[in-house]
Amino acid sequence: QENDSSYPVILNLKFPFELKPDQIKAVEAWLTNQCRGSIIYGSGTGKTEIAFECARKAAGMKSTKEFNILMLVPRIVLIEQNYRRVTRYGIQPEKIGRYFGEQKDIREITISTYQSAVANLEIVKRADMVILDEVHLASATARSFSKIFDTISNASKALLGLTATIDEADPKNKIIISIIPPARKYLIKDAVADGRLAKP
Repeated sequence: QENDSSYPVILNLKFPFELKPDQIKAVEAWLTNQCRGSIIYGSGTGKTEIAFECARKAAGMKSTKEFNILMLVPRIVLIEQNYRRVTRYGIQPEKIGRYFGEQKDIREITISTYQSAVANLEIVKRADMVILDEVHLASATARSFSKIFDTISNASKALLGLTATIDEADPKNKIIISIIPPARKYLIKDAVADGRLAKP
């Protein structure tokens, strides 16, 4: 089955644990929102796992052989972290591309920095789903990242923003909020109240 390329590779995703109820609620909220929106969850609540599960569900709703996923992260170190995590969850390493600097591998799942994606918007255009990690940072240099938002705004792609904190009232976040509005919030105080996180 692992060598079968008749279905999207993200469907091989298997967590070695059960997702928490708040994570499942985040996935459901995003799906209800037509596979578009931001998950605003406190640090340590498993946003990355939510993103992978959202991708698996979105791919399962399509009857295609491939489901191209682009994960955008703000720093190169996060490319390696996410690469290792995805392989740990059952995705074959040869199906995961890392796109930055000198390494420019484009695969069914591609992990890239925002800067590298701005320099080659084709990787954004080819994606069926774009995951924008730490999406609040995309507004700090909005002019350079606006090309990404221009590319995804009217496209029929699955879009998922991940952030622990975003000021919805701040005008510099207007584009983010309009294109990928909050689908569900679960702040640190909520996670502490649920016993998910220790009190800071």
